[in-house]
Amino acid sequence: VKTSSAIPGNDVILTSGIAIEGTAIIARESKADLLAAGLSESEISSASKFLDSPGISIVKAARIATETGHVTAMHDPTEGGLAEALDEMAQASRTGIAIDASKVTIYPETQAICAALKLDPWGLIASGALLITAAPEGSSSIIDALTRSGISASVIGKITDPEEGLLRITDGTKEPLPTFDRDEIARLY
Repeated sequence: VKTSSAIPGNDVILTSGIAIEGTAIIARESKADLLAAGLSESEISSASKFLDSPGISIVKAARIATETGHVTAMHDPTEGGLAEALDEMAQASRTGIAIDASKVTIYPETQAICAALKLDPWGLIASGALLITAAPEGSSSIIDALTRSGISASVIGKITDPEEGLLRITDGTKEPLPTFDRDEIARLY
């Protein structure tokens, strides 16, 4: 399955959540800074375990999704986070994308760490998430198969025509998808 085979009208599905790897790295490498910023030992400990749970491998999710026969494209968001991965998928497929920000899973630990260190989770290394596109009639089959295997997934947006650009919709307001000069973890360190 290619990154370049998404087509307008496809749903965009996200597995797990965003910034999983970035959350774990920061919790492991910047504990003192996080404690000083007001995070609890419990929050930091929980975040430091993200490499294993929810985990950063997308192999199982990719296999399960592909076996449904409904996947049109897939992409593994890593460096540059969700925003960069969506941009890469749109460029490769020569499409636009519209994402509903309220549908994107951001773990509470990630939100706390990003708020404390003034980072944007949309631009933080996101290994552990998988972007999948499918025709709307196939999305529920993919999500159901993933859910049965213990992998959370949801439709977060649509592939659009290229002239519509890359959009993030927040509380009904359309704005350009954020861009980052470099991954937020590189900016931090």
